[in-house]
Amino acid sequence: MATIQENLNYSVKNWWLSLVIGIVFVLLAILLMFTPISSYITLSILFSIAVFVAGIFEIVFSINNKNVIPNWGWNLGIGIIDLILGFYLMFHPGLSMAVLPYIAAFWLIFRGVSGIAYTIDLKRFGDRYWGWYIAFGILAILLGIWFIFQPLIGAISLVYFISYMVLIFGIFRIMLSFQLRKCKKNGQCEGIEGI
Repeated sequence: MATIQENLNYSVKNWWLSLVIGIVFVLLAILLMFTPISSYITLSILFSIAVFVAGIFEIVFSINNKNVIPNWGWNLGIGIIDLILGFYLMFHPGLSMAVLPYIAAFWLIFRGVSGIAYTIDLKRFGDRYWGWYIAFGILAILLGIWFIFQPLIGAISLVYFISYMVLIFGIFRIMLSFQLRKCKKNGQCEGIEGI
């Protein structure tokens, strides 16, 4: 495993993919906030499509940075899981509606944990906003846990809570993309694992 000093000549490629992922999720969150109660099936389909698209971008990002980021395989794994899950749910909307609270909960917990891992790497490089990143990760985990223990909440609550969860993840990815851009510009992102 390469040390940070051994990676000083590398910089993160395609930082903008993180920005695209973030924008997709922020736009999806805004759309979900205005989705009426009767379109719960639309929510499950939109969620499935968003997870599928995020998987594609995660896979592209990880492959493009495989020579730069140690442990890039974690991002590839996340992308593959998102891609398969999104694809399966797009073609099974009834199942998606039935298990959406659980899928959203586990997906959000997984993303929150990976967000905290990103934050630890960014803190090592002196990012002064690491507290915000970790707060978003923790908030995502707490919302995911809440969904596990409250699976029978009404459709309105689910629509709004999912939109807030998606918004949190989108904001995190947008913030992360600007940090990656800054690191690329300054050449100080070398060795960040899992981004």
